[in-house]
Amino acid sequence: MFSLVALRYTDTAARLRSFSAAARECGVSQPTVSAAVAELEATLGSPLFLRGRRQLEISSAGTRLLPRIAEVLGAVDALQAETRDLASTARSELRIGFTPLAGAARVALLLDPFMKQHPETRMLFFESSVIDLERRLNAGQLDVIIGCGFRRVSSHKRLRLLSDPLVLCSKEAERDEVTSIQLATASKCRLLFTEDLCGLATATRALFESAGLSVDAYPGRAMSYGALEDWVELGLGSAVLPRYHVKNAAMAHPLRDAAGVALTLEVEAVWKSPLAAATHAAKFLTYLHRVVPTLARGMMR
Repeated sequence: MFSLVALRYTDTAARLRSFSAAARECGVSQPTVSAAVAELEATLGSPLFLRGRRQLEISSAGTRLLPRIAEVLGAVDALQAETRDLASTARSELRIGFTPLAGAARVALLLDPFMKQHPETRMLFFESSVIDLERRLNAGQLDVIIGCGFRRVSSHKRLRLLSDPLVLCSKEAERDEVTSIQLATASKCRLLFTEDLCGLATATRALFESAGLSVDAYPGRAMSYGALEDWVELGLGSAVLPRYHVKNAAMAHPLRDAAGVALTLEVEAVWKSPLAAATHAAKFLTYLHRVVPTLARGMMR
């Protein structure tokens, strides 16, 4: 029998073409992933990857077998999702996932009134990357996910919770004492990006692409948005950040489009359509629509 964990590690390594990257996404060590993949290969009797090269490459056997592995995992996720959807209508529990960019403190402030009004509903919170939250939502392991950069899926509902004003953190802007920076000007800076775990890198690139602007990206990558300000302080480049997360306001300047309109990062709540069938979940979704936007506006003042 094949281990589902080994299948998932193998599928992730194939998608990312790296055992190390797969380990980071799965939240385990690189040797754990390598050992699981090697055990699966031994069971199958064929190597799935060609090792010893700069980038992990898929073998001829892997080309045939890896799509089958993806199908198996997809079927398992679908089964788990259906099972959890059926169970969700019977339990008074809500599992909320959010990205670090959404901010644990803000999520708590936005949802605290609901928790106080509905003590009968148990709230469980999980913080993770965009990719992991999407996977858990699709697998029925989470009820609602909060953040930015989530893929659009026809069976998912979404609601904008708040708009984060974007700023450009720049040592040059700090010295020049500018009040705001246009996107076209920002595109001429050497820009710092993160490994896209929280959705900020995807959102930033989309911002420039939608304006028809190319970017000069620094070749290195920070692990999280929290390190970007430190990299700016080191003189490695400039960074686009939500104003909410900026520590040094002196080098953060509002980012505007060509018409002078302030640019923002949209933080959304996403859930699967069947969630509203449960009474306690329907109350929560009503709260998200009617109460949270007002609370969010107050927080952004």
